[in-house]
Amino acid sequence: MNGIVVITILIFVSGLIAYLGDRIGLKMGKKRVSIFGLRPKYSSIIITIVTGILIALLSLGILLLVYSNLRQALFNINDVMRRLDSLNQQLEKRDSELQQLKGQIELRQQEIAEKNAEIEKKNKDIAVKEKELASLQAQYASLQTALSEAEADIAKLEKNRSELQARIQDLDQERADLEEEISQLNDELTQLNADYQEMRNLANQFRAGVIYYMGEDIVYQKGDIIYSDVLEAGRSEEATIAALNNFLQKANEVAKEKDIQVNEDTGMALRLQTEDIMNAAGVIYNMEADSRVIVSLVARINVPKNDWLHASFMLNENFIVFNKGQQIVEKVINADQPASGIEHELENILDQVNQEAINRGLLPDNSGQVGSINFGDFYDLVNQIKTLSGEVKVSVQATEDIWREDRFSDNLHFEIEEVQ
Repeated sequence: MNGIVVITILIFVSGLIAYLGDRIGLKMGKKRVSIFGLRPKYSSIIITIVTGILIALLSLGILLLVYSNLRQALFNINDVMRRLDSLNQQLEKRDSELQQLKGQIELRQQEIAEKNAEIEKKNKDIAVKEKELASLQAQYASLQTALSEAEADIAKLEKNRSELQARIQDLDQERADLEEEISQLNDELTQLNADYQEMRNLANQFRAGVIYYMGEDIVYQKGDIIYSDVLEAGRSEEATIAALNNFLQKANEVAKEKDIQVNEDTGMALRLQTEDIMNAAGVIYNMEADSRVIVSLVARINVPKNDWLHASFMLNENFIVFNKGQQIVEKVINADQPASGIEHELENILDQVNQEAINRGLLPDNSGQVGSINFGDFYDLVNQIKTLSGEVKVSVQATEDIWREDRFSDNLHFEIEEVQ
C-alpha cells in the first residue's frame, strides 16, 4: 500500500479517535460519571489516557498490518542484528579477500610487465640474431658462389698448373695486403685510444679549472666594466693610437687597485689580444671627425683573486641622450597619501627615469642602473609634496645636456605643482 495513503488513514483515524474520546470525556464530565469509584475529574483523565493508548495501538497495528517487513524487524530484532553482524563480518572478510586479490593482481601485473620486458628484449635479440643470420646466409651464399667459381677455377687450373701457381701468388698478395690493412687499422685504433685519453685529460683539467674558479674569490665577473672613457674619433692615426695607449694606461692603473696578478717586468695587469687593440683603433680612426666614442674595457672571463685579468674592448658611439631642459618623465600622484606612499610613488618615478634613459641609449652600469639622486634630496622632495594637497604633477627634466656616458646625479630637476 502507498505510504501516503497509510499516513492519511492514520491521521484520519487518530483524529477520529481523539475526537470521540474528547466527546465521551466531555459528556461523562457533564453527567459526573464515575469509573471504578473515582472522582469525575480522574475518570476524565483515565478516558484521555485510554484514548491516547488506543491511538498508539491502532497506529502500530495498521503499520504492522500493512508492512510485513516492519513486523519482522519488530519481533525478530535480535535475529536481524545477528544477521547484520554476520553480514558485516562476511563483508570484512570479503574486503580482506579483495585486498589480497588486488595485491595478487598487482603482483601478477608486475610479473606480466617484467615478462613483457623480457619478451621485448628477447624479440630485439631475435631480430639482431635474424639480421646476423641473414648476413651469414648471404655470406654463405656468397661463399657457395665463390666455392663454385673456385671449383671451376680448380678444374681449369688442373689443366694449367702455371695458371694455378699464379693464382696462388695473387691470393698470397691479397692476404699480405689484408694483413697490412689490418695493421694500419690497429695503428689507427691505437691513435684513437691515445686521442681519447688526451681528451679525457683535457676534460679533467677543465673540470679542475672550474672547481678552482668556483672555490676562489671572483674579483671581476665576466662582462664587468673595468674602465670607461670617452675618446675623440676621426683623428689622425698617431693621435688615435696615442689616445688609446693613454686609455690603456689609465685602465691598467684602475685594474691594479684590485687583487689581480701583475707582470713585475712591465707592470701590466691587463691581458689583451693585439688583434682586439688594432680593431678598436681601426674603428675609432674610421669614425667621422669630431665624433665621440665611449671606449670601455670589460672582463672577458671571470677573474679570481690574484689571477690574470683578460679583457676586451666595448665601443659605443657617444651622443646626447637628453638635451638641456628636456622633460624625461611626468607623472601625477596624490599628495594626501601617507609619506610611505609618496616615497613609493617617487621610487616608481625614478625607476621610470632609469628605464627611459636606458631605452634612449644611456649606458647602464654593472647593476643595470644609470645613476641615482642624493638621499637628502629624495626626502626633500617627499617633504615638499607633503606640503601640498590633492593631485600634484611631478616632472623630471634635464638641467644640462646628458650624454650616453653620463650618470644621473645633480643633473636632474624635479618640478612639482598642484593639478588644478
